[in-house]
Parts: sequence; structure tokens; C-alpha cells
Amino acid sequence: MLSMISAVIATLNDEARLEATLAALTPPAIDGFVREVIVADAGSSDATLAIAEEAGARIVTARGAGALGEGCAAARQPWLLLLRPGTRPQAGWEQAAWRHINDHADRAGYFQLSLKAGGFGPRTAEVRAALGASLGRPRAEQGLLIPRRLFENMLETRHGPIRLPLRIRRGSLRALNTRILA
Repeated sequence: MLSMISAVIATLNDEARLEATLAALTPPAIDGFVREVIVADAGSSDATLAIAEEAGARIVTARGAGALGEGCAAARQPWLLLLRPGTRPQAGWEQAAWRHINDHADRAGYFQLSLKAGGFGPRTAEVRAALGASLGRPRAEQGLLIPRRLFENMLETRHGPIRLPLRIRRGSLRALNTRILA
């Protein structure tokens, strides 16, 4: 597999959730598929930065709500994997991402949301997330794999800080056919 993904995680006092997300990125980072992990921090006062540093992530100090955009601007790879702290792509997600990159180089991809909690409420939230993503607005917890070119084109028409979820033009977004645990 070619090295081509920069994972970007925007944080603010996320010490309790960050480690799980970083751990999910370790195998693809070792394999070279995820070339860099960037933690864009908006001023954490807990152990978030120590956890990121220990995991080998590159830390970008950001200003408040603009953390995600600043982290993406610092990324060096042609694909961006945008994740929220506490989310974990399902084992084997790399194969789905690789297929997406090869087959849909001009489109973003999102994960199918899988919530830990049981019951009707979480299942309803999963269905609502799938519906929102099909309309071009995946939830932040779903993560986003997006080509840098598409992301930069979105920046040109956007005013203000970049946050998840991003609204993506219909036809420019596809399901990755793998889950993310939140």
C-alpha cells in the first residue's frame, strides 16, 4: 500500500477519549498507509498533548474552533482522514479506504456509525446518521476520508472555521462500507 493518508484529530481536553482513536490508527501507521497523525489542539489543559506526543502524533497548536482546519493545513498527504477523539474505525478499515481511494479518487468517504450503547435510541441515531450522510452531511462521529483537493475546494467557498460535520456536495460522498465505533 502506498503512504498517502494524513489522519487529523481536533482536540480540546480529550485525554479520556484520544488514546482509543490513536490506538486504532497504530496498525495502519506501522504498515505505512497512514503516513502521519496530526493532533490539532485548541488549548487543552489536561493530558491530551502528553498522550498525543507519546503516541508519536504531530501536534499542531490551534486557535479554538479553527483546530480542524489548521490541522488539515499542516497535513502533507493527498488524503485526509478526519476523526473525532473517542471514535475508532473498525479493524480492517484500511482495505475499504484503499478501495475507495482507487475507485473514487474524486470523492469523500464516510464510515457507517456504530454506537456502543444498546437500545432503541442508539439504533435510531445510527439510522439518522446514515440518512444524513446520504444527503451529504455525515455526522462528526462518522469520520471522513477526503481527498485534499476536494477539501481545499470546499475551503474556497467557506467562511469561518472548519468543523465536522462538513456539508459535502451530493455525488461527492460515498459510504466506505465499514464501521466506526463511537
